Amino acid sequence: MKRVMALDVGFKRIGVALSDPLRLTAYPYKIIHRKSNRETFEELLRIIDEKDVDTILVGVPLSLEGRDTKIGEKIKKFATKFQQFLKESGRQVSFVFVDESYSTLEATNLCRELGKKREEVDDIAAAIFLRDWLAFKGSP
Repeated sequence: MKRVMALDVGFKRIGVALSDPLRLTAYPYKIIHRKSNRETFEELLRIIDEKDVDTILVGVPLSLEGRDTKIGEKIKKFATKFQQFLKESGRQVSFVFVDESYSTLEATNLCRELGKKREEVDDIAAAIFLRDWLAFKGSP
């Protein structure tokens, strides 16, 4: 089985989390500091190839009414460009948009509870919504 990669996309950073090959667990993998789209896409492509990823979850914050926010629309535009880049690179990868509302808050609280001081929690936030997706939709 191939891995699932989760992306917590921000304007400055992208948190990356991965599943194990059996899609049972999720773990924080890396924080990418955004550069140009091309450089960022190439770095993500390296992870896809190295870790044998076939599904990408993209976290999109929703409003209280369950609709896309302005930030969510920008994230979807980024994901669409990334999908096109992957297609042009000859990669077959599925994209799934998931609600990631409050995942950063949950990641920050988790670090605080564990006594870990961490300025950037984007990879942990990605692991949180990946864990939830695996538990409800992604497991075999």
